Amino acid sequence: MRTTYLARVTAADHEELRRLVDNYPADSYEKWLFLQSKEIGNWERSGWRVVLIDVSADDFLRYCRDTRASPNFHTFRAIASAKAIGKFN
Repeated sequence: MRTTYLARVTAADHEELRRLVDNYPADSYEKWLFLQSKEIGNWERSGWRVVLIDVSADDFLRYCRDTRASPNFHTFRAIASAKAIGKFN
């Protein structure tokens, strides 16, 4: 079974990430959870296993600094995969 890695964030980190991440998709933590549950369902219906990886605002800042990546939502999503495969701690 194929696996995808998605970011799990806390309510406190969500507020900070809203300010840091360009094109962050949710203005409230409840909306974030709603959008994420929809995405998880879509992946699972397509035959993928979903693993949630903790990603904090500090992780985002450090990842952008270390990789010189743009502070956007694509970069944010990449952190979960990088952490899962051991390329970012």
